[in-house]
Amino acid sequence: MANNDKWDELGITFSTIPVDRVEEVLVFLYDNFFPEEPISRSLNVTRHWIVDLLFGENVKAGASVMATDESGKIVGLRLAEVIHKNSWVPWLLDTFVGTVLPKISWIFGRRWDRICYINYLLIDVLMEKNIWPMFEEFKCDKILSAVCLSTCKASAGQGLGTELVRRSEVLGKELGCKVTTVIATGLYSGKIFSRRGYVSVKEVLYADFIDEKGELYLKDTRQHTTCVKFVKQLND
Repeated sequence: MANNDKWDELGITFSTIPVDRVEEVLVFLYDNFFPEEPISRSLNVTRHWIVDLLFGENVKAGASVMATDESGKIVGLRLAEVIHKNSWVPWLLDTFVGTVLPKISWIFGRRWDRICYINYLLIDVLMEKNIWPMFEEFKCDKILSAVCLSTCKASAGQGLGTELVRRSEVLGKELGCKVTTVIATGLYSGKIFSRRGYVSVKEVLYADFIDEKGELYLKDTRQHTTCVKFVKQLND
């Protein structure tokens, strides 16, 4: 059976996420992504305007893909954005989120201060999220920076996550990107990226992510044991 025939038979449709569905996307993430993703699960991330803003902006960037069922309900998401080499807005946002926000996050309360700090320490510092040196490394002007991959439990085992990644890559190439990068925090997404030819360039074991007292920062990662930064060239 051809790939498209499979999804047609299942009643699944793929499309770029329109901006008028931001709220639906956020609801889907809070129902399906955050409770399962090891970092947000361990830190008990609940709905917050900062999270809404960051993920909502990813949708508005126009490089994210969704899967919907026959009723139009979202069953899977692949959020991403195209980063331009000379665009100062993403650079400013990265600087704020990665450098400024952790220093002022105390204004949101002790709990969110800790959440921001731990995310900054793992993603920005240990995983070296900074995308800007990659433009020179790969001699390119645009990079598809992926944010998250999520499917609903009812779609498990259908290969939906893999198909969302594939279609995201196609969209990235159409938008002029020669490279895509993602930090995979979960076991299953990591397997998808490996099968799709992504190269692991940085890895941190959750068991090694400990504070000054030797205690785990993330205590509810379950079967997910590692955080991996992947890169793939899209012109292959």
